[in-house]
Amino acid sequence: MSRPGSGRRLRPDLTGVLLLAILALAVALRLKGVSWGLPYSFVNADESTVLPKAFAAASGHPNPQFFFYPSFFFYLVAAVYLAAAPVWWLLGNGNLLAQTSFVVDPAPYFLLARLLSVAMGTASVYLLYRLGRDAFGRPAGLLAALFLAASPLHVAYSHMAVTDVTAVALALLALVLLHRAARPAEAFGAEGDAASGRRVRRLLVLGAVAAGLATSTKYNLGMLVLPATVAAVYAAGGEAAGRVAAGGRAVLVWLRLLGLRVYLPMLAAFVVASPFVLLDAPHFVRDFRRQTEIMDRGWLGFENVGNGLWYNVTPNLTGAIGVVALVLAAAGLAWALWRHTRADLIVAPYVILYFVYIGTWKELADRYLLPIVPLLLLVGVRLVVEVVERARTRAGVRGRVVAVCAAAVVLALAFAPSLADSVAFDRALSGTDTREVARAWIDENLPPGAHVALENYTAPLVDEDDLEHYRDAGLHPVAFRLLRIKLPAPETPDVQRDLAWLRGQDVEYVLVSSRIWERVLAAADDYPTAAAFYEELDAEADLVKEFRPGLGERGPVLRLYRLD
Repeated sequence: MSRPGSGRRLRPDLTGVLLLAILALAVALRLKGVSWGLPYSFVNADESTVLPKAFAAASGHPNPQFFFYPSFFFYLVAAVYLAAAPVWWLLGNGNLLAQTSFVVDPAPYFLLARLLSVAMGTASVYLLYRLGRDAFGRPAGLLAALFLAASPLHVAYSHMAVTDVTAVALALLALVLLHRAARPAEAFGAEGDAASGRRVRRLLVLGAVAAGLATSTKYNLGMLVLPATVAAVYAAGGEAAGRVAAGGRAVLVWLRLLGLRVYLPMLAAFVVASPFVLLDAPHFVRDFRRQTEIMDRGWLGFENVGNGLWYNVTPNLTGAIGVVALVLAAAGLAWALWRHTRADLIVAPYVILYFVYIGTWKELADRYLLPIVPLLLLVGVRLVVEVVERARTRAGVRGRVVAVCAAAVVLALAFAPSLADSVAFDRALSGTDTREVARAWIDENLPPGAHVALENYTAPLVDEDDLEHYRDAGLHPVAFRLLRIKLPAPETPDVQRDLAWLRGQDVEYVLVSSRIWERVLAAADDYPTAAAFYEELDAEADLVKEFRPGLGERGPVLRLYRLD
């Protein structure tokens, strides 16, 4: 595969210095504010779903009994807990794997898992450099890494103990390995045919394994089977032709090669990393089917967003990488299809088909685009680098100067908004959250033991059921009888959001969050019971207190009602 000559114009020592600076920027943007909100999961409520599964796995209970996500991230976090436990004990902090420690002070568990995301986010930046360097030269690799280091969406999710950024890192690792396997034979230097053949097979299988691990972190990364297949066609093309020439049937030859070197390793890695998809198959099928229904129908406000492809362009991708970078990415994809090098055919069809696939969903959260954000940045900056390189070789002095200056301006316009948005996100991780304010007020003003029904995204009150753990730790917090109201789901009975039912449960107070009611009211026809519930609260219950973000505060609006 030919590469632009610019790939060798940067000296390795200068490249190393620039790469270290980019990685330092990536770490700084991801570490700033990483402990904000602890010991509570105010940054992303899904952390409160992930971490109990990880803690249970570390404590000897590997079946998550939850398959809306695959399980590999749970086990990675569990491994972090197991590795940290001896150090935690030597520092005199007790048993990190004790249930009492997890209940009373979850801050260390959140922080360790968030630091894993920081590490995986930084690794993603490095892996994108490697992919860009191998495919398009050092300048393209460095620029792509710089843009990903400051990408607002990637920076934000690198602060969170959730699956997304780890899945991106594993997907990029897979693409690096697959691309290396697909290189022409001369790229392996003086190695003999047998040695280079073994290396190609090893790289291809390792790439498929990495793709399987990525899929075992986020189901939608199963689409890595597309670039894996393309890479296998290049990597095994000569071997397949030889077998066909020796009398083999082409279809059977390719099925065997692809099955043994791509599909089976990818499937095996997925199952090994999420074994209970087989060991607890009925539960897996039920949860996976439910998750698929949510994606097909939309959930909590996404039901009425209109065209999914356009919504993923704006606001999702424009927020993820910025308008200028998005225009560059679109042009870069067209350029890649026109150039159709091996790297282009591994990357570009995957990006396009993944985007189209995600656009068919009704659940259109921006995080689902994270797997292709690095690749969009890569093809965009690659286009700029190659245009400048062509100008350097074909234009006069004046033309070269104009091309370089124009490229610098375009890249600056693409990079500056992303960096500004990432810095703004980091700065926002400060101050007091309304949920913490609400907890302090409720602890002081409600009678201990009061029966409180509360939604997600509300105050982290202490449940009476957990008091034993606090007493074991020598603590005596104010505690309440808590009834946790589940998130509403379309076409599902919502019995908890009914004042008569709550009164029948002897509930005295109800605490609700704007993070729920705003999304319900955005799709009120799909959640008639929930929409009526909020109207009932306003009409029939007493509003005791409303908590709104004040100066220097953040978080949702919370409302505390008292039932007669």
